[in-house]
Amino acid sequence: MHSRLLVLLVLPVLAAALSPAPRLQNKHRFASILAIHQNESTGEKALSTDDVVARVEQAPSVVRTSTSTSWLQRLQDSLTTFVIGLVLIVFSIPVLWFNESRVAQMESLISIGKSQARSVGGKAAVTENRNWLVHVDGETAKSAATVSDPQFDVSFNKNCIRLSSTVEVYQIIEHSKNEEREKLGGGKETTTTYTYTEEWSSSYRDSGSYQDVSKRINRKPQGLEVGVQGQDCSRVEFGEGFLLPEELIGQCTNWRSAGERLPEAVNTKGSRLEFKRADQQYFYCRSSQHDGHSQLGDARVSFRYVPDHEATVLALQADGSEELRDTFMPYRLIRRGWFGLDEDVEKKALLKQAKKSYGDLARDSSCTGCLACLCCACNMVVMCCQSRLAPELYHLFDGSLDLDECFAIIASRLAMTKWCFRVAGWMMIFIGLYSLFAPFLTLLKVIPFLGPLAASLGGWLIYFLCFLFTAIIASAIVIVAYLFYHPLMALVYGVLSAAAVTGVCMLASKA
Repeated sequence: MHSRLLVLLVLPVLAAALSPAPRLQNKHRFASILAIHQNESTGEKALSTDDVVARVEQAPSVVRTSTSTSWLQRLQDSLTTFVIGLVLIVFSIPVLWFNESRVAQMESLISIGKSQARSVGGKAAVTENRNWLVHVDGETAKSAATVSDPQFDVSFNKNCIRLSSTVEVYQIIEHSKNEEREKLGGGKETTTTYTYTEEWSSSYRDSGSYQDVSKRINRKPQGLEVGVQGQDCSRVEFGEGFLLPEELIGQCTNWRSAGERLPEAVNTKGSRLEFKRADQQYFYCRSSQHDGHSQLGDARVSFRYVPDHEATVLALQADGSEELRDTFMPYRLIRRGWFGLDEDVEKKALLKQAKKSYGDLARDSSCTGCLACLCCACNMVVMCCQSRLAPELYHLFDGSLDLDECFAIIASRLAMTKWCFRVAGWMMIFIGLYSLFAPFLTLLKVIPFLGPLAASLGGWLIYFLCFLFTAIIASAIVIVAYLFYHPLMALVYGVLSAAAVTGVCMLASKA
């Protein structure tokens, strides 16, 4: 028992003291001593020298570095933080505006869609339903073309709508943790602790910049691309009357492991690396020194696919490229006026809006002319977000769902996205406002003895003020956004926001 404890205590010391190549003889000498000691003390079978060496090599490595920052350097850094705060504030308002305007448009779309959507069958595409919102329930999405992996010799001729491969490499991962300590006179000392683990990862780390030189040994098979790659079927039939566009194919998420459909080994297309099956999920490409355990540089790949399955579509029915099959396009907001539109006129407007690319939608929502320079941040946010978060009804759901269930899922997703963007926007405003005071707090820290305490108290006061102004700015943006689409909701938000801010101010004054 004591000998095992001694081994565990000594291993980390040996791992930190011995480098891999130059001290190999020393490492074996220490290992032999430990093995003999265990045998003499317990009478049990001693660990072999190679076993002890393996334990030494696997012991965690820790590297610590310390850096000192003078008060003048901290002041310079605080000025940089001040500029970053300004940028965050400038971009936070467009982020919140885009989110709130999108939410208002989506709520209008959901309201109109519930009243206009037609539930139709997928056996045949009815011409009268073209350019109108349709709900096609419970038809089978079926692949009608071969799907091949871009990197491996893996392909399926049928029953595969989407195919994905994940390549991982066994490698050393560096982790860092910072600890800061205030110094007299406003300076700061930062201690960084680096630790290392060996693990599988689908993101390859170049170990050339690792702090521990002995850990700069990551490698991977030549020509192998690490990460996730996928391929969708070029032709997916939906029922007997429709073809799915690639945007809806990408919404098929009924993933399954493809291991049971693959042979005992798969090869890469370019470098011809062989990956052998280890279980139902993974195929491994091992090094020549494989001893039953994963070695640095080993690679593995797993495959998954989306089979043919029952699905439900909610989108605009549109004329397809084939005579007997229609397709789907996005259902978007159009101007209907106070008294609505004739159905034929409305269909033409819906089709025109559906044909617009996401770039066209972004340009329609962007500021132009003289305002383009002033609204540069707004235009950048719109261009980045419009392609993935355009307000539209263009959905495919796995399984059979009725119309109410479809809209319930859309509303749930909208609420989740809305609050994620709201929190992100609020954090940008809050952090931006607080960053504006970074130079002031740094100046306080130079006061002998009292500086850190004054900076801490001032920081809490600034926290409260930033929180208050964040609530005011965010509420104002929500109200203005809803004025364009839901004036009644804007009034409700305005009353609630005013009551909340007034309550907080009254509590603060009493305190």
